[in-house]
Amino acid sequence: MQVFNIKDIAKFDNENLNAAYSEVAPGGYVKHRVINNEKCCLTIACFRDGQGPPEGAGLHAHPGADEVYYIVEGEALSVDNDGNEKRLHAGQFAYFEAGEPHNTCAAPGKDMIAYRFQIGEDRQTVRSATSDKASTARVFDIAEVGKFSDENPDAPY
Repeated sequence: MQVFNIKDIAKFDNENLNAAYSEVAPGGYVKHRVINNEKCCLTIACFRDGQGPPEGAGLHAHPGADEVYYIVEGEALSVDNDGNEKRLHAGQFAYFEAGEPHNTCAAPGKDMIAYRFQIGEDRQTVRSATSDKASTARVFDIAEVGKFSDENPDAPY
């Protein structure tokens, strides 16, 4: 078992780059890839206001991996394949199916810390991804889905 303390890991800019799992991504945000194996990847992503994918990068996709962004702190802006923009707040998460074009970054005027989970073997990033398939991206609020069995019995999940 491995135990991680997000307060020790989640650092902006160049505050934690001596850790073997930390790197500055194109676009300036910091990725702390704490778990990365053949099945999944858990990254703690730290975005300052205005940081995200490089300018003009467009949407991207991961052909063989589903992706979840869970917002821990701050606000994110997520864009799906249909061009829909969703502002995500702490406690919310967005889910993208494998191969679905999307992008996530800090919301304008906000910093953001998120857990990014990628589940699947082929997690490569395809830049400027496009698809004719309608978006299936969904946004959830942990306060709504995180209920005990007697508190949320009518939810389909």
